[in-house]
Amino acid sequence: MGVIVVQPSGRCDATCANCIWRERLSGVMLPGDVLPRIASLLDGFRFNEGILMCPNPFLHPKIKIIYDELRDISKRVTVFIPLTASLSNLRVDVLADVDMISIIVPPMIDIKRGDTLIRALESRGIDHIEAYLVFNSSSDPGEILRKIGECMKRGLRITVGPSLFSPPSGDMFIESISARKDVELGLHYGRKYLYSAMKVFLNDYPITLLMSPMDPCRHLYVNPYGIISKCPNSNFSVSYREMTRELLRKIFFSPCPNNKNPSFVPKVEISFVTSSGIKIPGDIMELLELISQTRSFRAACKIMGVSPSTYWERIRDIEEKLGRRLIVSVKGGRKKGITVLTGVALDLLKEYQRIRERVLLSLNERF
Repeated sequence: MGVIVVQPSGRCDATCANCIWRERLSGVMLPGDVLPRIASLLDGFRFNEGILMCPNPFLHPKIKIIYDELRDISKRVTVFIPLTASLSNLRVDVLADVDMISIIVPPMIDIKRGDTLIRALESRGIDHIEAYLVFNSSSDPGEILRKIGECMKRGLRITVGPSLFSPPSGDMFIESISARKDVELGLHYGRKYLYSAMKVFLNDYPITLLMSPMDPCRHLYVNPYGIISKCPNSNFSVSYREMTRELLRKIFFSPCPNNKNPSFVPKVEISFVTSSGIKIPGDIMELLELISQTRSFRAACKIMGVSPSTYWERIRDIEEKLGRRLIVSVKGGRKKGITVLTGVALDLLKEYQRIRERVLLSLNERF
């Protein structure tokens, strides 16, 4: 499940017009310990796809190592390279091993300028190549159709979509071609990269068109600085040095920062009930967990935003019904003022955390 997008390099040797990355990234290179750090937090989890994206990833001096590390945590890997990238900087050993080479064809660049690159790859037996025709709201549909014609002559796979992380303009492209007699619109068949995908047939030649962003949005973006976020449009990001498993999960499962539509997911409350009908509600379990972390009853209540006196009475009421203590406050000695859980409460908390993790994993697989 999910996609991880990695930008190894902030430098580029291509001549794409209006490149949004060249000035933003200022030539920085991805530190070598970023992906191992991420891998150490995944606990065996593997992404459905790993993407090495522009600027030209092959300008990173250790791109083979980065590729191998990305391969270890991804079921398949796609590498994006610019149409006008220099052949001298490409690594054939990497290109031959990836699942897909996506050659970015930006607006206002003649696809014939990539003939040398395409032939060089094909002459080495590398044929897992697609032309990624960048189409945005200001693109000329006629230009895209001309590029599609050139790709068809070369027998290339064709994908039409936006610059990664940009809003797609698939509907606009469909409107521009729908009146043609040689066009047949296919079905939305699934997901590709960060978007939903559908097939369009032009003279029976299949073209993949990227439409709306994936929903739910499940991906990570790693820039050359080693900063991890949902995407470049996200306001929340964390350096790989400070990254934890909890923060990684928070980023991965957070909603799309560009999605304005409300989404609804289940909220599960875990309570416990004894055989005699005594109930320990979910909010009390949350409080016990916070007490175990803060060792302070008042601090735990403050975090939850509840009244200490009210919850003190609630816990005492449950303890009286159970005939067992759940918390103990130390009023004297070196540990004066701390609150700790009893053995009964600790055992209950461990079971609560175990069940909660299983429930969350199940929900995350679904939502």
